[in-house]
Amino acid sequence: MNQIDFNVLSQNLDTSSLMGCDSSFANIFLYQKKYNTTLQIHDNILFRYNQQKDGSTFFYFPIPIKTNVPPKNDESFIKTALTFILDSFPQPAFHLITQEQKNLIDSCLSQNFPNRSINWNSDRGDADYLYLQTELSELHGPVLQKKKNHINRFMRTYENRWSFKNFNLSEPTANEQNFSSIAQDILFVEEQWFTERNGQENPDLLAEFEIIKNALNNAKLLKLQGGVLYIDEKPVAMTLASPISPLVLDIHFEKALSLAAKDGAYAVINNLFAKTCTDYKYLNREEDLGIEGLRKAKLSYKPAMLLNKFFGSLN
Repeated sequence: MNQIDFNVLSQNLDTSSLMGCDSSFANIFLYQKKYNTTLQIHDNILFRYNQQKDGSTFFYFPIPIKTNVPPKNDESFIKTALTFILDSFPQPAFHLITQEQKNLIDSCLSQNFPNRSINWNSDRGDADYLYLQTELSELHGPVLQKKKNHINRFMRTYENRWSFKNFNLSEPTANEQNFSSIAQDILFVEEQWFTERNGQENPDLLAEFEIIKNALNNAKLLKLQGGVLYIDEKPVAMTLASPISPLVLDIHFEKALSLAAKDGAYAVINNLFAKTCTDYKYLNREEDLGIEGLRKAKLSYKPAMLLNKFFGSLN
């Protein structure tokens, strides 16, 4: 098994055509432990997979590594990847595969491995929500007027008392000291949010707490962006994000403390951070996990697209 150099990988992973949150470098780095994901580079392709107790191996979509060699076309790349998977793993399967990736895999199997096929299924809870940056930052039209009303009410309630700080070291005016200070404020919000929910008794919240700390400790490597909302100079909400591709920014976390949340802090930090993301066409706010309240909230912002994901085993 080859040792992964994440500093090198962060500069050379070719996610330029990808939109799914599972393909962001930050998520690949941060969620290895939680999902027991193995990373392996073979023939300049990053393979990510999870070994199951029944002997099967679930693969995410392979991602090519940039090299000085001219890039392979999609058909050649996926053939190389599938050849390695079929030759090396007795019970391979795929999960979190987009429609476009699914079509590419099926076409390659049909042309090069005619005795192999996949029966695909999907889970609505796995679909990513993608929004136009302009829609979330401008909130135009009657559909999003309620969001704008929430924000305006917050601004009136805390007039001259609220502020927002952007967390982005790549900004021309950014400096290490401010970056570190805002990172501490992001962690403060997470700690308070965690305490409000008795997080010590919840394994998922405990794991997420550690992931956020790990993210902040590796903020430069992960190219993290984000922001903090303040009331009376005290941090009350935070958000963290990182790029998937030049077109898509992945929103990993967005949290507000309960007293500020009741006054609309989630809508405010969502909007204020979106205004800073002008380099990206889309903001991916990840999946809803089948949670009814989360689905309702995500749909209320009228996504530009739902990026459906598929899973299936190779026959």
